[in-house]
Amino acid sequence: MLKISGIFLLLIILDTYDCKTSTLSTVSTSTTEVPSSTADLSALIETPIFLQFATDSQRKEYIELESNPNLTLDMKQKAELNWAARCGEPVYSNFMAFVQQKKAQDDEENLRMDQIVSQLSPQAQEADKQVRAISSDMNQTKKEMDTNVQLQLSKLPKKVYYELTFATQ
Repeated sequence: MLKISGIFLLLIILDTYDCKTSTLSTVSTSTTEVPSSTADLSALIETPIFLQFATDSQRKEYIELESNPNLTLDMKQKAELNWAARCGEPVYSNFMAFVQQKKAQDDEENLRMDQIVSQLSPQAQEADKQVRAISSDMNQTKKEMDTNVQLQLSKLPKKVYYELTFATQ
């Protein structure tokens, strides 16, 4: 077993900031035991079902699309949909189910965030509105979006920044 910090593991698996819902994830700095073999690692990270139906070359192509930092979010979304269509069944239908499930989760999280933000000060509500506007712009790369969100958050008065970030965690 390899030992890596919890921060490193979480950064590998997921982003710590969900730009669509303006939520900051808390990250543990504890040390986590990580399996050293691929078989053990697959138990930690569940492969989406649509990728389980894909061939090795199709999986590789999807991973290249997903990890391409130069694609705007809109371009990436269209390219992935195109990829699934080219793969055919059963990849396509499982990919579409995955996309719909993710959208449902995002919608649910947006409702939760709306309820939380509605209880904040008008300044924090305005800041959240600005961050969500940045996050909903699909004509930027993930890195550009993250940078723009961080820039917007850095402009906030400390009191508003802390109110927004603590409430949305």
